[in-house]
Amino acid sequence: NIKRVSEDYIFYIVTMGEMFFNEDGKDYHLKKGDCFLFEPGKLHYGTQKSIYNILYFHFKAKNVVTEEIELLDWQQKAQEENKNWLTDKLDVVENSIIIPKHSNFSDHTVFLNIVKLAEKAIENQMIRLENFNTLCSVNVTETFIEIYRQFVFAACKRSNKKTGTTYLINDVMAYLNANFHRKLTGEIIEKELMYNFDYLNQLFRKKLDTSVFKMLENIRIETAKRFLKTSNLSLEQIAENVGYKNEAYFSKVFKQRTGYSPSKYRGRVKEQFSE
Repeated sequence: NIKRVSEDYIFYIVTMGEMFFNEDGKDYHLKKGDCFLFEPGKLHYGTQKSIYNILYFHFKAKNVVTEEIELLDWQQKAQEENKNWLTDKLDVVENSIIIPKHSNFSDHTVFLNIVKLAEKAIENQMIRLENFNTLCSVNVTETFIEIYRQFVFAACKRSNKKTGTTYLINDVMAYLNANFHRKLTGEIIEKELMYNFDYLNQLFRKKLDTSVFKMLENIRIETAKRFLKTSNLSLEQIAENVGYKNEAYFSKVFKQRTGYSPSKYRGRVKEQFSE
């Protein structure tokens, strides 16, 4: 078998069959649903004949840290980064993308989504239209982010109650982001998510220093900001779109959170763009 040492990172996504190889003295067996990251400077070669189909990226990266990370550390790091992103200072948070060296996605829908993102990157590379390299970089980054999220999600789901809090928080956050436009009460959330609402509040206060409804309010206000910045919708329409019962109440909450009324906030944004 051909032996080689790459100068780049190589990322494999196995879409059919199985493959056997050795990297840096360690044997691996990959099958459909597996993803694997080859590291630069490490010898790798096939160890058995096999039939397989793969998607792969060659890429270079700066500021890469390669280390063994325990499952619990994955969960804790994901939870800490989620906590940072869920604060009000969304525009100044720095975060990283963690890629597991070897992961498997047995859920067909999850794996299909990863494959589609990877195929999009490869398609842009092959077509080579204007700014294709930038598009490819974005597509590859999207693929890695999805792998990171799904790996942590699956790991938390498999773990015990204590270490599964990241999974639970992410589940609630996904629900809030999908339903913020609706009228939500503790009873509705408890019924639809099938989690005790008091427990959810305790968990949010402990892990995110906020309550479920304060988080919901944050999502609504951040979404309203985007509407005010990018649309010509009336304040009444925006209030309805982000889940407030009327414009007056929306304006009151918006000013409490931002220090500006919605109309003044919109005016400030227009002034900034016109300067």
